[in-house]
Amino acid sequence: MLIVKQKAIEILETYCPDNVFLQGTINPKTEYPETFITFFITSSAFDAFYNNNENRVDWDLSIMIYSTDPDKIDTISKGVIKDFKKAGFIPQGAGNDLISDVETHTGWALDFIYPEYQTN
Repeated sequence: MLIVKQKAIEILETYCPDNVFLQGTINPKTEYPETFITFFITSSAFDAFYNNNENRVDWDLSIMIYSTDPDKIDTISKGVIKDFKKAGFIPQGAGNDLISDVETHTGWALDFIYPEYQTN
């Protein structure tokens, strides 16, 4: 799990330095940054079974981009897809709208799978 989170944070920090958070960790009493990104791992399935052993973990990662500027969301999401693909993540579509907790921000969600091969 650590490698998936490290890779994700490294990439996401290039788009929103100091404004990348694990989903649910922003203090609700704090004013949202103009643009920020949250992420979390939604599941981790074993795969590639050989000789009764799993040989891969497929990490499912969700990334949520929020901003007061819809154009920024579009630019960031396209870049994130490109950079995540370069890093070995598999995009699960172009994304989808997100509900925001505040009327000033809109959101966009991206989902990826990161296949991590195991050494048994």
